[in-house]
Parts: sequence; structure tokens; C-alpha cells
Amino acid sequence: MQDRLQGAPGDVPAAALLSALPGWHLRLGPAGRILGVWGAGVDGLAPPGVGGHLADLLPFAPAGAVAGALEMARAFGFARLRAPVERGGPDRVCLEIAPAPGGDLAFRITDIRATAGREIDLEAALRESESRSAGKSRFLASLSHELRTPLNAIIGFADAMREEALGPIPARYRGYAELIHESGELLMELISDVLDLSRVEAERFELHPEVFDAREAVTAVVRLMRGQVERAGLTFLAPELRARIEVRADRRALKQMALNLLSNAVKATPPGGRITLSLQVEGCNLLLGVSDTGRGIPPKDLERLGRPFEQAGDPEQKAGGAGLGLSLVKAFAGLHGGELVLTSRPWEGTEAVVRLPVIAAQQARPELDLA
Repeated sequence: MQDRLQGAPGDVPAAALLSALPGWHLRLGPAGRILGVWGAGVDGLAPPGVGGHLADLLPFAPAGAVAGALEMARAFGFARLRAPVERGGPDRVCLEIAPAPGGDLAFRITDIRATAGREIDLEAALRESESRSAGKSRFLASLSHELRTPLNAIIGFADAMREEALGPIPARYRGYAELIHESGELLMELISDVLDLSRVEAERFELHPEVFDAREAVTAVVRLMRGQVERAGLTFLAPELRARIEVRADRRALKQMALNLLSNAVKATPPGGRITLSLQVEGCNLLLGVSDTGRGIPPKDLERLGRPFEQAGDPEQKAGGAGLGLSLVKAFAGLHGGELVLTSRPWEGTEAVVRLPVIAAQQARPELDLA
């Protein structure tokens, strides 16, 4: 160690500077003998003397733990250990050890009472937050389950009226029945999303992996969404895959991811735009992509998307959903060990790609036609 530290407005004696630092700063020789002492001290800890031993300074620290920390510092370049300063007492000081030139060890001993108190407070706050979050998830799951029963009745009766199962009804009432049925279906989708998300957050959502052809699951979603896309005045490009894509995944989760991505693209794209769905194999990964030519997402909003109830766009776009779709896609992808990647440029469109390591066996890249 240099005797003086260089700096303006003049040289500062190293010992004077180190003596002002909180705690004890020691230089320890190979035999465990204290070669130098600096620092303002630790309350309740007797000042160490030059020529003494570390065991004299911390008589109540576990000898094996101290010896292990010394070996770890020599082997890996750093070690940290907590120790009491009185018999049977709690850990009061923290030892930080690092190698020094010449084979010696540099020690810093600091009081951790204030830090320990803050850690206890933080741990208590974390437990309370986790408890509230779990309670919220249980409440949402219970509420969603209770809402499904009456909503199923509403949808069923609206469907019966729409089909005139009990006889003709006026044209205006038939239109009302259509609106009731459509609104009920939208509410059912929202409730299902809330239920799924609450289960994911409560770590109670279980995947049911099976081996199946990913083309069939995605094609079913394409058939379901094609009418909605066309009614919105959009061009829909979807793949006609010729080769089987065998995956081991949760079939329902894969369908839900494709459905949510397409639904978001429809909401974000004005009439006359284009939506493209892609399904590819890349090594052991299945790539499910949906791109649109919509308004795009500003960079500041792009960072938030994927969190529950977060939305982007103008009020009209936000009114079209609750901000659960992308968070569910992200959650389902994560449960499969995959990821959701979003790229976008304002007024140029958005692309969402789900990468899932679910390919059941090494397969050739499938040929596809876009129609």
C-alpha cells in the first residue's frame, strides 16, 4: 500500500484517509497475524492491535467459518462472512476479505445492524406484497369462475333467440340477439383470459403437453379468425403448410397464443391493411409469428407491453381490449421455456414472434404457400 494517495489539492496520507472510513480495515499476514489497522471502528468491538490475531478480534465467530472464508478469498479473490461480537448474539458485523499484494489479505469489518434492519423490513414488505398478490389472484380466479355460469346462460338464450328456436321474432329483436350473443362471447373471452392469468400468477396453471401437429392447432385458429379479419376490411395471409410439424406442447395454450396475437393485430390495423401469420421450424424451435401493417407501437409503449393490463395506442384501440392478450402470450411462452419478441415502428406495423423449444424431433423446414 502506498504511504500517500495522490490527488488535488495535495497529497493525502493514506493512513489518515483510511482512518476516517467507517469500520475496521486490516491487513492480515499469511499466518493470520494483523499487520496493519485503519478505520473509525465498530461500536462494541474492541480495537484490534497490530501483531495480534484475527481470532482475538472476533472470539465468538465460528472458527471453521472464518478459516473457510480465508481459503475462499485466496482461491476465488473475494469472500464475505457475517459474525457476532458477543457470545450467543446475532450477527453484528460483516467481514469482507480479498487478497493483497505479497500474499497478505485485506480485511474490512463493518457494522451491519442498520443494514440488517432494512433487510428485515424489506423481507416483511416482500412477504406482505406476495400475500396480497396471491389473494388478488385467488379473488380473480373465484370471480371469473362465478361469472361464467350466468354468462353461459345469457349466451345460450341469446343464441336460441338468434336462431328463432321458439318461433319467429321481429328483425330488430334478432339484431339485438346478435349483439347480446357477440357481447357475451367477448365477455367470456375476457373472463377466460383473467382466469388463466390469475392461475399463472398464482403458479397454479398446469401445462398439459402432448405430441401433435402444430399445423392443425394454428389452422383451427385461422378458420376462426378469417371471418373477423375480413369483416374488418383487412387482407389475411396465412400459411398452407405441406409438411407435418410435430411438437410436444400444450395444444390449448398454442391455440390461445395464436388467437391472442391475431386478435391484437386486427385491433391495431385500420381497414385496408394486411395481417400475415407465419409458422416455421428453426432447429428445435417452433416460430409462430403475426405481423400487421397497423399504426405500430411507440418505443416507450413497447417496453410496457406484455405486462397485465398494459395497453398501447389511442383511446379507440385501448377500448377494444383489457390488455391481457400479450401478457398471456408471454406467460404461456415462458411456461414452455420460450419467449415473446415484439418489434414495431410507428405507422409501419408490428411483428410479434413466439419462439417455443417444442419441436418433437429434428424436422426439415416445411414448405409453405401463402394464399
